[in-house]
Amino acid sequence: MDSNEAFDGFPLILGWELTLECNLRCGHCGAAAGIPRQRELSTDEALALCDQLPHLLVQEVDFTGGEPLLRPDWPLLAKRLRDQDITVRVVTNGTLLNERTIGLLKETGVEGVGVSIDGLGATHDAIRGRKGLYDGVMASVERTVAAGLPLTVITGVHPCNLHELAEMMYELLAVGVRNWRLQPILPLGRAVSGSIRFRLTERGYLEFGAFVRKWGPRARAEGMVMRTGDAFGYFTELDDGEPPWRGCPAGLISCGITSDGGIKGCLSLPDELIEGSVRERDLWDLWFNPESFAYNRKFSSVAPDSLCADCDRSDQCRGGCNAMSYANTGMFHNDSYCFYGIKTRWANGTEHPAFQSECC
Repeated sequence: MDSNEAFDGFPLILGWELTLECNLRCGHCGAAAGIPRQRELSTDEALALCDQLPHLLVQEVDFTGGEPLLRPDWPLLAKRLRDQDITVRVVTNGTLLNERTIGLLKETGVEGVGVSIDGLGATHDAIRGRKGLYDGVMASVERTVAAGLPLTVITGVHPCNLHELAEMMYELLAVGVRNWRLQPILPLGRAVSGSIRFRLTERGYLEFGAFVRKWGPRARAEGMVMRTGDAFGYFTELDDGEPPWRGCPAGLISCGITSDGGIKGCLSLPDELIEGSVRERDLWDLWFNPESFAYNRKFSSVAPDSLCADCDRSDQCRGGCNAMSYANTGMFHNDSYCFYGIKTRWANGTEHPAFQSECC
């Protein structure tokens, strides 16, 4: 949009980090979740925030964490949103999906559950730091599916599980999973501070793409829909059947809320990009502040020193996923995880240096 033009879009999709508290210490956690943030929103503050969302035409709220099911008042918040015809989904590590919790999810009108599973048994347990966790979570997945709740398994793809994905698909099918979302892991938090390396090389990223191209149709034949995250693309045969990528939606049609009330374009962006707090200003004022989300709202072209500078399609994709771009390169609109860009660079005999040495 023109930098002088008033922004008139609405945050149709909102990611809400209910708490940073978590019962696990996963090695790939970009939020480095574990203990709650200081002064997380109270129940009254959270309910007041719920009541602001219809005025901003919010259509969907995704509860995340930390582990959102650890927040005792999540059913109250979910019900308040559903009473306002806002779709609610919950992303969880799956450890708390017992019969009682599943019943509460259904009772409060939650319309979808995302469960993070990041490899076969030994790999998943090593990342999560608890032996036997995989078997328990798979049982929880089967229990949730049997209860009739729409469920998606979310898998962060990394060097340690890249070779396991095909077998993993069949294990997920065996417990009734019909939706599988795969995405590369963001190099943030414990994903870059621990002993396991989670960043795919460019070659590994191409292997990931080849897996989706080969196994996506096989998954469909078995009744499973295999999808990929925003940080996956762009401009290849893998885009067939999906809406074309038109750039990062952060601050344009989506935003994130941290558990202490901070507002940023996407929860995967670092806290240094928080635009303000709902404790200080209404969400409406934060959203429509002319200076908010300037990195995306005032975009005109990719930077001349970016990886995308000479790309003939950068005006369409706007440099890809900003969370991945910022984490990997320190720049916006400069996403190096791009099939089109990788193939172009390889044709010129170059590979981005950040991706040459990572291994499991």
